[in-house]
Amino acid sequence: MEDNGKNKRVQSLEVGFSILRVFAEKKSPLSLSEIAHETKLHKSQIYRYLNSFVHLGVLSRDNEENQNPKWRLGPELISLGSAAFDTFDVAKLTAPHLIEIKNELNETVALSIWRDRGPFFVRYEKTNKIINVEIGTGSYMPIFTATGKIFRAFLPEEITNELYQKEVIFPDKLNPKEYDLDIERIRKTGISTTEASLVSGIAAISSPIFYPDGSLAAALTIVGIKGENDISPNSLSNQRLLEKCKIISRELGYKGPMPVDGVGTF
Repeated sequence: MEDNGKNKRVQSLEVGFSILRVFAEKKSPLSLSEIAHETKLHKSQIYRYLNSFVHLGVLSRDNEENQNPKWRLGPELISLGSAAFDTFDVAKLTAPHLIEIKNELNETVALSIWRDRGPFFVRYEKTNKIINVEIGTGSYMPIFTATGKIFRAFLPEEITNELYQKEVIFPDKLNPKEYDLDIERIRKTGISTTEASLVSGIAAISSPIFYPDGSLAAALTIVGIKGENDISPNSLSNQRLLEKCKIISRELGYKGPMPVDGVGTF
């Protein structure tokens, strides 16, 4: 069979990206030893990549004169990230809606998409409250959270099955039968809620956004302190979340029914 080039890859680029991914996950400056520990690569090999990344502005080096320097993500990635957002319709369309919800409810609001390792936060607006929930862009969420359950409910199950086995079945901390029943309810209502599923004292409510073909584009989530963030069925958070997800889905070009209150359409 003729090779049209689709399966040809540049290994060095993939190695370099694996190094950058460690910085994205750790969200802090890292030493050469720490990078080597996380990537399992040789320090001499890593050092060459670090020098190139610093030259390109992708990374910056702290403590130039220090014998034990650390590296952090550099300004060039900010430029690249901004350019990526400019071409990402869901993030662009959602941005003003996140601000509106945050201003009205004074709760943290976040947008997530599915990536290779699960639900991934790409944008958020933080509440002005003194005590608030910290959400970082670039964070992955388990599928037992309010956000995660939206992806389990509305993506094809084969996409989420690996995480389902890893996070729901094998840990023996959740009741899979109750989880599956909750997923069925979410498919009908379009609303996923959790309290203290990941962090004690946190309440979250999430809903789906759809592409024109009806496939899941993203999840919109309101996150707050338990007792302050009302996630009950008739709450203002519930109402605004459903309204915004409908509006954003329509702006993306989706014309089909939206799941809500067990009826199946708005």
